[in-house]
Amino acid sequence: MNKAALGIVLVLLAAASAPALGQAPVKTFTVTVEKKRVDIGDGMTYDAWTFNGTVPGPQLRIRQGDEVSVELLNHTPDAHGLNIHAAQLPEKYFGGDTKNPLNYKFRAEVPGVFVYHCNGIPILDHIGHGMYGAVIVDPKEGWPSGEAQEITLVQSEFYGTPRPNGRIIPDHTKMLEGHPDFVVFNGELNKSGAEHPIPIKVGKPVRVFFVNAGPNLTSTFHVAGVIFSTVYQGGNPANPLHGIDNLGVGPSAGAVFEFKVSAPGDYRFMDLDRAHQYNGAMGIFHAEP
Repeated sequence: MNKAALGIVLVLLAAASAPALGQAPVKTFTVTVEKKRVDIGDGMTYDAWTFNGTVPGPQLRIRQGDEVSVELLNHTPDAHGLNIHAAQLPEKYFGGDTKNPLNYKFRAEVPGVFVYHCNGIPILDHIGHGMYGAVIVDPKEGWPSGEAQEITLVQSEFYGTPRPNGRIIPDHTKMLEGHPDFVVFNGELNKSGAEHPIPIKVGKPVRVFFVNAGPNLTSTFHVAGVIFSTVYQGGNPANPLHGIDNLGVGPSAGAVFEFKVSAPGDYRFMDLDRAHQYNGAMGIFHAEP
């Protein structure tokens, strides 16, 4: 075979093995609506509406450029939907009804940390009942600071006065007033408190994916004894801040916080609103050598 013919064969082989133009990996997620009484800590339960039976719902993790296929299965008699803030689509795609499953596709074009939540009306009540979760869209080329211990924290609010048996029925009036009874990380009071701190390593990078699910309060996230090396507003590497010790994150917004600690011990993370702390918005990172 002459060189010209060999070159043609090699080109054809390369074309056959290469992905088609515009083709991208596909990530598929199926989320199921379920009414469920969930444990929120300290002996209390909450009459929740959930995604996949948990509050918050399952974390969705994808990479910039991925094509994402989402299906919502609703076996309840109520109308629910699924609004993924990483999806750039008309709102009609996020709505749902009680007869047909909801499904749509989108391409994850922008890296960051996003919320997803039910799009049922009124949205306030659906989020307030527990229908939310975190979406991480990793940058196509990876995070600029490289590998790190990764931790996801979802802050959210519970509305309702506990009964003597600890059961809480969500209170619409309190949701409207924006006066939660509890403000928590990852769906539970004291989940990462003194008895169950989140372990980290001295001198090793830590990356916190932070989402404020709300539905109402702004969170000012802070770790006592830490100055963040980098904070990405919205979780997008295009929006870096350096050398700050806190950042305000509005409801249904997110951010990435990166840091290292230089000494072993406990480092308390919190919402700097002291009333929010009093109502539960605190936890502990425990650093060991």
